[in-house]
Amino acid sequence: MSIAFDGRPISALPGESVGAALSAAGILALRRTVSGAERGLHCGMGACFDCLVTIDGRANQRACMVAVADGMVVESAAPAHPAPLAEAPGAEDVTSCDVLVVGSGVAGLAAAAAAARAGARTILLDEREKPGGQYAKPLGAAHEQARPDAQHRLGDALRAEAIAAGVTMLADAQVWGAFAVDDMAALVGGRAARFNAKRLVLATGAHEAPVPIPGWTLPGVMTVGGMQSLARAQRVSPATRVVIAGNGPLNLQLAAELVAGGVEVAAVVETAAKPGLRHAAAVLAMAASAPDLLWDGAQSLRRLRGVPIIYGATLLGCEADAAGHFAALRIATATGEQRVEAGACALNHGFAPDTALARALGCAQRLRDGRLETVADADGRTSDPAIFAVGDGASFGGARVALESGRAAGLAAARDLGFTAPEDARNTRALHRAEKFQRALWRLYAAPPLAAPADTTILCRCEEVTAGTLRAAMAEGAQSLPALKRATRAGMGRCQGRFCAESIGRLCGAEAEADFSAPRAPLRPVPIAVLAREHPEWGGAPIVAAPPAIAWRGTPSANPPTDCDVLVIGGGVAGLSTALYLARDGHDVAVLDRAQPGVAASTANAGTLHVQLLSYDIGDPAVARGGEGPAASALPLAPESIALWEAIARDAGEPLGLKRSGGLMLAETAEEQAWLVQKAAIEARHGIRTDFIGANELRDLAPDLGPHFIAAAFCEAEGMIDPLRATLALARLARAAGARIHANTSVIAIARDGGGFTVTTEAGTLRCGRIVNAAGPWAGQVAALSGHPIPVRGSVQQVLATEAAPPMLRHAVAHAGRHLSLKQGSGGHVLIGGGWPGTHDAQGATRNTRGGIEGNLWVAQRVLPALAGLHLVRAWTAMNIHLDGAPLLGETPGLPGFFNAVTFNGYTLAPIVGRMTADAMAGRAAIPERFSLARFA
Repeated sequence: MSIAFDGRPISALPGESVGAALSAAGILALRRTVSGAERGLHCGMGACFDCLVTIDGRANQRACMVAVADGMVVESAAPAHPAPLAEAPGAEDVTSCDVLVVGSGVAGLAAAAAAARAGARTILLDEREKPGGQYAKPLGAAHEQARPDAQHRLGDALRAEAIAAGVTMLADAQVWGAFAVDDMAALVGGRAARFNAKRLVLATGAHEAPVPIPGWTLPGVMTVGGMQSLARAQRVSPATRVVIAGNGPLNLQLAAELVAGGVEVAAVVETAAKPGLRHAAAVLAMAASAPDLLWDGAQSLRRLRGVPIIYGATLLGCEADAAGHFAALRIATATGEQRVEAGACALNHGFAPDTALARALGCAQRLRDGRLETVADADGRTSDPAIFAVGDGASFGGARVALESGRAAGLAAARDLGFTAPEDARNTRALHRAEKFQRALWRLYAAPPLAAPADTTILCRCEEVTAGTLRAAMAEGAQSLPALKRATRAGMGRCQGRFCAESIGRLCGAEAEADFSAPRAPLRPVPIAVLAREHPEWGGAPIVAAPPAIAWRGTPSANPPTDCDVLVIGGGVAGLSTALYLARDGHDVAVLDRAQPGVAASTANAGTLHVQLLSYDIGDPAVARGGEGPAASALPLAPESIALWEAIARDAGEPLGLKRSGGLMLAETAEEQAWLVQKAAIEARHGIRTDFIGANELRDLAPDLGPHFIAAAFCEAEGMIDPLRATLALARLARAAGARIHANTSVIAIARDGGGFTVTTEAGTLRCGRIVNAAGPWAGQVAALSGHPIPVRGSVQQVLATEAAPPMLRHAVAHAGRHLSLKQGSGGHVLIGGGWPGTHDAQGATRNTRGGIEGNLWVAQRVLPALAGLHLVRAWTAMNIHLDGAPLLGETPGLPGFFNAVTFNGYTLAPIVGRMTADAMAGRAAIPERFSLARFA
């Protein structure tokens, strides 16, 4: 068959991937990044998202995962108008089963077959076209082999066993959200589906750990597993001469397979020392536990006679040729530096379990050798008794450990449900032998860790963030992965940190799961069109009376807080703004935050600078006709605050993504149109100008909006800002003004001390003259420590983000009758919010809900139909402030010197809240009663 790539005809074989067909044609570079750098195939298993291409008008398809079709048109560039990625969802598809197995590698196939043989209704899901996973993947449909090797034979046997046991195997099944064992959200064959299981077995496998050396992002540099997928399943090599480097036996296996296929292997570079007499005990243990595997290894070495195997080497970097593709690997050896020339390079330095699903479901984790693993017992049971995690997706142990642990989990899951599934002593013995072999194998291949990356080395492939950028953010106070993610965007890309979290964790000294960013649905990018489903609105977001503390914290400040004039409790934008203006007034100011400053709602909002009233500010528009309340009283503050944001951007010397683009609020019914008129009247009484425009003018102003809107209110004063950049800039300015900012420092007690206060923190005790309570959703708890509680609570809200898209939306957009805020940032990503609720757990972790994601996307796509051609890349939640719609400012009655600085619509109003608080403390201006505690009296 034939396909086309950027207009060039390419021959292809049935069943092979687009990536394999292009590699066979000698095409290594498949796309360009935002910076203009070329990228190609890397992981070969759909995890890194480096091989994105446009296929038949559909943007950002993974070349390694999509099978070729005759006449297919493949392009390296994204289209100006992406075609819809899927059809709209039909009736909700919910399937119930006894046991749901996610992942059809060796562990998943074994688990599914064991459970089904015992009588359990078992469903097996896998993203690939055929089961087998990375180890037991089948040969491509266009190829035949007279003598299948052991891996192919194992895969054939496991697939036959699962079919015979009655397992329902669903291919092209991507789990995008794990909300509960009985609420697993997936795409199956491009359609939305839900699975309701009684027991869940996670057999998600592992991906290769990152090898961040200079040049590792060049076209032609792949993981060893990625190159092996081409060689074993497709009979393709990306070059006629390759070099293989890193650590472990897989490198030798790939080399032997390539040589057998006629490829020249320039060298196998091993970072471990050459085996010798000191490894005799390990070799004997391997021979005793799995002599056949030891023999296979010896046979691989025999086939590599004549191929240089360089032991004890250090990987220095990959070099490019004149075209910008891989040309050579530089290494350091005991005899000096060497340069190994080749047309492609395969790197492997270990494996990282894919724990995202287990973490999303709250299963306990441990950190070993810098990598997260899911804690499980001998049967694979996790901290949640209904969830099992097996194989390399729980803890890397190789194919035989995966096989036996999968069988054990399948039997245990069936026993839980009352089926007859006795424990298999042979299975237990085989598992112990396999584990013994793995322990001995890695004693043989014990290698030093990779060297610390140079500042210029890219660590985050998706967002092109270098080690130097991360170190600079750490020097400014970002200590944990979540804080570094917000400061630099590292880990925000399509791969969700799979290829950078480990490297960044080593850089910042991560010690436990709490130091890593939380996994969020979607766990991988998913087409918006297939998820957009209408859900009820106006039911009210759950209110959290006492929000739990944030779980993600770093090391407390090296210098504990000391006495000060003014202590600001809370390092979000309201607290930082207050500290900035107080410090500029000459006050000695300290800021305490019990996590990282700005790590909560301040950097988890969508960045709209609101001026207009929102429909959910004053209640359901169907019943709240013309009413005024606290939100209306705060209207005049927004334009002043945006002007202060503009001044902050000037002082920071960078634009902060701030622009006054104007804001549209849309109406699609006569009732909503009438409400807009009433809203405009309220706003006019408070000095806010909104212009009423009709359908024709709306289409001229914003042609990409949906056709069913009959009117809109346009507010020229509204705009948007990048919360990540703006929060960091605010912290820098506050420090420059003299404020001291202390992270990871909780306030435990507040006591009156003469004319001031004694504040006890986990780092010690300090005295201060005055306190500003700027703790956001936690302000009620801080106020309670003073003995004067305030009516501030919390509410979890979500924000969604798409992949980058061509310009389609100049304005901030809201809906008169729906929960929606919509805007397109400077990077092309469309940000979707609007107050859709999330949930939270006792550990302080906030989470999305499936209904919230689907409903928010439905409203957004109705407003902006072009979203049907985009993927949802990220979704996140944060604990927001639940207040009556107006700021709560000023001194607490009966407690002189204790001020509150808390506000709903916090990002827009933060600078004016800080300015007004500083002015009140200086005696320059009083806080209006409508913004003080007096209104609650």
